[in-house]
Amino acid sequence: MNERPRLAGSARRGGFTLVEMAVVLLILGLLVAGAIGPLETQLEARDRAAALTLLERARDALYGYAVTYGRLPCPDTDGDGRPNPTFDPANKLTATCTGATGFLPWVELGVEGGDPWGNRLSYRLTSPRFAWADADGLCNGNTTGELDLCAQGGIAIHSRGDNPATNGTLEGKFDFTAADDVPAIVLSHGRNGAGATTLGGALRAAPLGADEQDNANADARFMLRGYTRGDRECRDTGAETTPLCEFDDLGVWLSPTVLNERLVSAQRLP
Repeated sequence: MNERPRLAGSARRGGFTLVEMAVVLLILGLLVAGAIGPLETQLEARDRAAALTLLERARDALYGYAVTYGRLPCPDTDGDGRPNPTFDPANKLTATCTGATGFLPWVELGVEGGDPWGNRLSYRLTSPRFAWADADGLCNGNTTGELDLCAQGGIAIHSRGDNPATNGTLEGKFDFTAADDVPAIVLSHGRNGAGATTLGGALRAAPLGADEQDNANADARFMLRGYTRGDRECRDTGAETTPLCEFDDLGVWLSPTVLNERLVSAQRLP
């Protein structure tokens, strides 16, 4: 009995060859890699939105605290969520904060004290001018160190953008003052946590870029600008030819005008 001739290539074993499996794995790898990028971006945007909500609640709590007590709380410097020192209304020395920069006194305010990345929220206050309630009804806060209509904050908020003096030249790195005489600021050090302290009390690595260093060096100058991923050749300067360094800090500050308006409306100030 004659067998039918087999056509070349008409018969093969079941399953994939090694080459076919390699192609399939390559395609799957490309699909997964393409999906990870957008997913990571979405998660980052979600966490940043949550952090901003926490910061705004902290700011609202500080306004409410000022309306209730006629003053603002000192920063928490020992991590227990309470102001330092313990305030004594009979002792004005307790309005001079143990540290001008510390953590948000979240227990005192009744809000969350950490951001979505597990780090404590930083808080700076001009004291004692904003930690001691008005005692005499006079406009002399800067000289007597109490919160009245003449008390001025000592915090400066900077940002980056176009320089109005360059007559319309498109820029993005010009350092300008966004707010001055600010009484208090609340800050998250973002996802990278550079310069932050964890909820467990561990100090995170120091920031590398100059702008994030502004928010971690305990002075009265802060930088709040747009998010940037950074680059090996980055520079946090006004030079437009190089990219800005990594920056993911977020913050809110108390407006001295809004604070005064709320204190007057609540009849805390004349």
